[in-house]
Amino acid sequence: MTDAFVLHQIQGSNVWANDGERLGLVGEVHLDRATGQPVWITVDLGLFDTGEHYVPLAAARRDGQDIFVNYSKDQISDSPGANPENPLSPEEEAVLMDYYGLRTAR
Repeated sequence: MTDAFVLHQIQGSNVWANDGERLGLVGEVHLDRATGQPVWITVDLGLFDTGEHYVPLAAARRDGQDIFVNYSKDQISDSPGANPENPLSPEEEAVLMDYYGLRTAR
């Protein structure tokens, strides 16, 4: 993860999908267990989509108070659920990584 993602600077930022649609605000920020760097954010997609969805910061970029992620709103909306109020378990993170195509074949 780049230095562009500093915890206190990204909380509350606007999140934008790769198709230009505004998704909502950053809710929670989850850190990598080994490095302590932000690797996941959660975003509330709005009135009709209850709950927060995990979005990886991989390939995302920050511009001021905006974060542009590399995923569409539909892809994020369909992502596997996990409780953002608790730390991601290794199993939940593995499911999310598979869903977003972040794990390489062994």
